[in-house]
Amino acid sequence: MALPQLAENVPRLDIDHVKPIGVEDGVDVSAKIRTWRSYLWDTWDKSPEERRLLFKVDITLVTFGCLGTFIKFLDRANLNTAFVSGMKEDLNLFGNTSYSVASILALVPTNLLLTRTNPKYFIPFLEVGWTICTFGQSQMRSPTQMYVLRALLAVFETGHYSAIMFLCGSWYQKGELARRLAIVNMAAQAGPMFSAYLQAAAYKGLNGVHGLAGWQWLFIIDGVISLGVIVPQLFLLPDIPSRLKPNFMFSAPEIELARDRQPKEGRVRQGAFTLVQVKRWFTTPEIWILWLIAASQNIGYLPNQSMAFWFKAWNKIKKGSYTVPQINNYTTPLYAVTITVTTLMAWASDTIFKGRRWPMLILGATVNFIVCILLATTPVFPKNKAFRWFLYYQTGWGEASNCMFWAWTNEILSGDPATRAFAGAGLQVWSQVFAATIPLAVFQTVDQPAVRSGNFTAAGFWIVQIICASTLAYILHSKQKRGIESFPTAVTAGPVSAEDSLENVHGPDKKVDVKSRVLEA
Repeated sequence: MALPQLAENVPRLDIDHVKPIGVEDGVDVSAKIRTWRSYLWDTWDKSPEERRLLFKVDITLVTFGCLGTFIKFLDRANLNTAFVSGMKEDLNLFGNTSYSVASILALVPTNLLLTRTNPKYFIPFLEVGWTICTFGQSQMRSPTQMYVLRALLAVFETGHYSAIMFLCGSWYQKGELARRLAIVNMAAQAGPMFSAYLQAAAYKGLNGVHGLAGWQWLFIIDGVISLGVIVPQLFLLPDIPSRLKPNFMFSAPEIELARDRQPKEGRVRQGAFTLVQVKRWFTTPEIWILWLIAASQNIGYLPNQSMAFWFKAWNKIKKGSYTVPQINNYTTPLYAVTITVTTLMAWASDTIFKGRRWPMLILGATVNFIVCILLATTPVFPKNKAFRWFLYYQTGWGEASNCMFWAWTNEILSGDPATRAFAGAGLQVWSQVFAATIPLAVFQTVDQPAVRSGNFTAAGFWIVQIICASTLAYILHSKQKRGIESFPTAVTAGPVSAEDSLENVHGPDKKVDVKSRVLEA
């Protein structure tokens, strides 16, 4: 059954602005109609006005998205890095699920709040909260303190990544989206890479300074880095086009252009959530398939966490095999490989594959299925370490396709901001649910790196991703052949008046005709 798209409730205004490239008859065709220049970078075949608009969005939304994501994943990696660098022994730790549980509980409310609040205040608020918690982690003295701080940290951190994904889906067209999400996703990989080098430096230069261990200094440095990112966002981070008001960054014509670039959602402003929307959240098959893809990927990439434990375990076989700085440094190429593959996949998806997301999901899952099977069936401590070392470096292929299912979610559900936000939260909720339960059985820390059953389990989940991606591609192809859109126009986005929409662009004291003059580029 066809699902209704929300009706437009933000009027077209009497403002001259250029016609966007990549939109024909109210349809986003940006991934299909392009020049050779856009294969290098997508703004190079657009009008000067549209290039200027995208440049502003890139240097604000994407830049702050990268910085915030970098800090978030730096903190997450810092915990793992600190765990193998002395924190486990100092605090007598054996595991922790408080972060995952708190994250699961906070994700949906956080994402839905984003549809009703201004991100330039909401996202910095989240970052202030997690920065305070990060500083607090440097003073942990017991497992209980760590569990409490990690739970609080999860409440603030959990919605940031999906919020950035939601905002990117509100601004970028199909031929642009995967590359922007990939850039943000690279920051998620750069965080752990930087964490390893940072911990190596902290362990060498700061361990014992002022009575603090190297892992404690790691959290202090992390908090200091976080502070520098927060303040500029209060002035520069853009709202979604349907709510954005003219300011020193974006003019009224640019806002109209931004809305026209998103034919399904550019003029849909979310009001109160409706029962129709809530029902749609739980009854749309595409959403459940996307959730399963995300959850499968979150288990499938777990073998890459074994690499640090593998190096540390060699010290039990032959004392002094690897120092703490070496363990931290030797794992970093894993993230470099993932960043490289992420970049290639995103460019290929947006260009060669004309916006199709399923090929890269299947490619990444296939490579990692083979890698996981080899990790499970070959000796954990072979005489020649090179082959297993190489296998660990290849465990990031599936994770590199992460931006594919985020782009797919934004594209399939475009036209309904609340459903898009809810589905984005669900991607992380189900990922966290799987991550908080399945590893307890097959990826226990005490068993690392000899997690043979875990590697087989990860391989099984990569098969699930292949099946889900193929099924979803078939469903969407069948709908397209029958001329059925996921969200043809119908219901409203809740009570938002036309006066509110006009005020959103011109302020409360200015009245304009509800029409728009579109100029050819």
